[in-house]
Amino acid sequence: MLSFRRNTDNSGQTTARIPFKHPQSFEELAGYLRLKGPVFIYKHSTRCSVSLFAMKRLLLVEPASTETWVFIDVLAQRSLSMALAEDLKIRHESPQLILISDGKVLAHGSHQTVTETTVENWREEFAFNQNKTNI
Repeated sequence: MLSFRRNTDNSGQTTARIPFKHPQSFEELAGYLRLKGPVFIYKHSTRCSVSLFAMKRLLLVEPASTETWVFIDVLAQRSLSMALAEDLKIRHESPQLILISDGKVLAHGSHQTVTETTVENWREEFAFNQNKTNI
């Protein structure tokens, strides 16, 4: 199993677990796009070392109870990923993190900007409730 999927790092310290949703169709994904609260969409490539490091950084994020996190594998779900890019009018990239709320794209970033700091900055910028979950 890849180390970024583990819930602990080598120091024995527990990392936050993001409760990713894994949509299998655009209809299912569209349901997440219409949610009222913050929706973070993470697009990941299993063949890309930059994506691997982005995932490791995202695992440092403590998800808030008000947030929905969506995972899209850009290789296995290429058509879904491309349809999402077209629908949102955002260039397809991976790794990529997109923040949506109330059906609107609030922010997006790719490559080295996919970090726990970016998530915290977006939360602050858009004043999302910081109520953490105990997952």
